[in-house]
Amino acid sequence: MFCNVCGHNLGNDVEGTCKNCGASKAMRQTQHNLDSNQGYFSPAPPVPPPPSYPPHNPYSSYCGYTPHPGKGKAIASLVLGICSIIFFYIPLAGLIIGIIGLALAAMSRREGFFGGLRSGGLVCSIIGTVFSSIFNFILLIGLLASM
Repeated sequence: MFCNVCGHNLGNDVEGTCKNCGASKAMRQTQHNLDSNQGYFSPAPPVPPPPSYPPHNPYSSYCGYTPHPGKGKAIASLVLGICSIIFFYIPLAGLIIGIIGLALAAMSRREGFFGGLRSGGLVCSIIGTVFSSIFNFILLIGLLASM
């Protein structure tokens, strides 16, 4: 029998201490776990991989995003309403832009969106359409009077 610590031949003295390194039987049993060729503990068994997660669906409502039907049309209505107020003095441009904004606000309401964007778009489109109509009417009267 050989000593597990230093490798010395113990002969038949298995129970006693090693005469070369002084290791007792208990110490030799602890050292038995060492890799005798390289002098360090043998590697632990491999760790299993973590559990795999299902792939993320970017269109799911898991992230807290819930689509609002008609919100895009409400935003477009607001933008066109503001543009109709800005461009009311250009003949027919403010009127056409305002009417399109009114139509988009109505479509947004029909799809079920009742937010402030739709209300703002509706109000801005009405104001732009009214201002543009008055300006176009005054412009028409001025053109007819000059003939």
